[in-house]
Amino acid sequence: MALTPLPIRSDRIQALITERFGSVDALVVEWEERLRNKVQKKGKARQRNTIYRWLKEGLPTQKSDIFGFAGVLDVDPIAILAIDEAFIAKYFPTERPRVSLASETLGALAPFWPVYRPGPGWPLAEIARDFYGRAWRTHEFVHDHSLVTNEYVVIYLQAITQDNSLTPRAYHFAYRRRHARDGMWRPYGTVIAYADETILVSESGDCQRITREPTNEPVPVETYFGAGEAEFKVASLHAFGLEITAPSRESGCVRFCG
Repeated sequence: MALTPLPIRSDRIQALITERFGSVDALVVEWEERLRNKVQKKGKARQRNTIYRWLKEGLPTQKSDIFGFAGVLDVDPIAILAIDEAFIAKYFPTERPRVSLASETLGALAPFWPVYRPGPGWPLAEIARDFYGRAWRTHEFVHDHSLVTNEYVVIYLQAITQDNSLTPRAYHFAYRRRHARDGMWRPYGTVIAYADETILVSESGDCQRITREPTNEPVPVETYFGAGEAEFKVASLHAFGLEITAPSRESGCVRFCG
């Protein structure tokens, strides 16, 4: 049975296509060129009618289509989805257990599972390599419980761009217990930063949204430093800077609730 197309932020995607390519036809040409040059190593380019249908009806659930389209746009595919409370209510109850239990029953969000499954090598290198022709950008930091305990800290995420584009950025967060023998990174959520909006989606199904005036200033995100020592990693498909202030005195920002 075919799965229902995934809802996407068509208005933002259309604006991005216009900004970056000028037209859908030019996007198709670029997509084909990326495949010829092996920047994208899997899938195939889609034609204009297909892309217009996606913009109208939603994105198909095939991995090569999702990541191929996102790759040519040079955005993380999570930033394409129309994520809100209705999206979480529809998909989270069935998709989250499948990710946690490594289910063999594929759901609508199966292409995204590798980003949210724990592992010592998180995030999975193949995603960035096969569809973006580059490696993940990551920053790691350590919670020293002798310095900060049971406090929220604020992490400032700064996009690093080569132009003035305000393309959305997605930042994936994971932690692991310090000195743990399994060495497993455990993803616990994603922050999506648009020029005028920040969205946080956590592993618990929490969805937060903050709007603001368009800016390219750093995005503040709060996370919790508990009683035990832990290591943290933030991963993105785009270069970024990261600064931490502990404890947090930030107000009006998204927060991974402890």
